[in-house]
Amino acid sequence: MFGINNLFDALISVLLAAAGGLSRLLYNKDKTKLKLSKIFSELFIACFIGVMFFLATLALKLDSVWPGIVCGAAGWCGPQAFNFLLKLVSKKTGINLEDDKDKKD
Repeated sequence: MFGINNLFDALISVLLAAAGGLSRLLYNKDKTKLKLSKIFSELFIACFIGVMFFLATLALKLDSVWPGIVCGAAGWCGPQAFNFLLKLVSKKTGINLEDDKDKKD
């Protein structure tokens, strides 16, 4: 069940994901020009990925320390982390994503 402890853990995990996303943005600041819209879009993406990975850690029943670690790393990785999560979920559910790509061609 999703209780108040999980809500606190979720908030911390999403904040760590946001920190990961912003630190990646600052790490790569020499390659791209920082604009306010870029900062907010990276922050939104990192937070969304953090929520998805937090829910994945709950589903995998990992110990309480792992959600923060996983979400922070996922926030740093950005969309690549979401692709990994999509593959993991498709394996767990038995959904074949490759068939969908073949039908479009």
